[in-house]
Amino acid sequence: MKLLDELNPQQRQAVTAPPGPVLVLAGPGSGKTRVLTHRIVYQVTELGIPPQQIVAVTFTNRAAREMRTRVEIMLGDDSAHASATNHLTMGTFHAFAARMIRREADSLPLTREFVIFDDSDQLALVRGILKDLNIDPKQFSPRRIHSAISTAKNELIDSDVFPSSSYFNEIVKRVYELYGRQLLASNALDFDDLLLYAVRLLRESDPVRDAYRRRYQHILVDEFQDTNTAQYILLKLLTSENPDIFVVGDPDQSIYRWRGADYRNVIRFLEDYPGAETILLEKNYRSTQNILDLAMSVIDRHPGRQRKKLYSDRGSGELILFHEAYDELDEADYVLEIIDGLKADGEVEPSDCAVMYRTNVQSRV
Repeated sequence: MKLLDELNPQQRQAVTAPPGPVLVLAGPGSGKTRVLTHRIVYQVTELGIPPQQIVAVTFTNRAAREMRTRVEIMLGDDSAHASATNHLTMGTFHAFAARMIRREADSLPLTREFVIFDDSDQLALVRGILKDLNIDPKQFSPRRIHSAISTAKNELIDSDVFPSSSYFNEIVKRVYELYGRQLLASNALDFDDLLLYAVRLLRESDPVRDAYRRRYQHILVDEFQDTNTAQYILLKLLTSENPDIFVVGDPDQSIYRWRGADYRNVIRFLEDYPGAETILLEKNYRSTQNILDLAMSVIDRHPGRQRKKLYSDRGSGELILFHEAYDELDEADYVLEIIDGLKADGEVEPSDCAVMYRTNVQSRV
């Protein structure tokens, strides 16, 4: 089968796995998106699944565009299924939730013409509420309060049950209540509301939940390690008693905890779908073996994870140089010496070099 010819054995196993719960734990550079997009095309062209029954969601707009582009190219090469992409539902979690809310707005306290407040709109609303409550914004940062509200929504905690366990939380609770009211008064939602209201629709309306389960019988998720509680519950509510849900991710690559991502959703998936097939993608196409060995020697120290043995066909590569600097000035001098030495030897130009750091403040020195 031409579709499978370019896949390695592990990727082929994932793409052709029987319908049902499937967890693909994919190491970095192992072809996560390739597996997911080939799975979609395989379902349409080989299993004969109607494309309108398939929903594929991911984390960012960029990833969603990449996913759609790849599927369009593959299906475009098959004249019998060239138009299938038009009937597939592919996009981000938030885009999927927004379409659901507009379609089912009659069941919610807003109209189909609702607007979505961006970050600046949300902060302005919080600042206005603090002013109305006569609360000093220097003492209680609007950004910090909004972050607490956002975290609560991602955990599906409404304002009426928000715990007022401290004075700060009491302030957050008061602002949260007014924030929700003023959003609805403006016929508006924020980004976190999209997931919150979608979950509420599926939880509270049996007809709506049943309709979406009938329509979307095949669910695929990319970057599963970056899902938060609301996104995971949304997926769970969409799955029927005999779910066909295919998730691709890697807990070792979860870096969005600061905006609600919870790598433990991988563990929850295995608990909620005990018969799930687990497939490891361990062949890396980007890095040399020395880089992979160093990375895994760090990652393997994390407890409670399923170990992967990453390997590469790109050879061992150069050894990795480790330098422990005395302070940030010594570190900067060392980096400059390395670059100057490489340039003097004619090996590189400065534009060939990259300096990576964890936070922007580290770039100053």
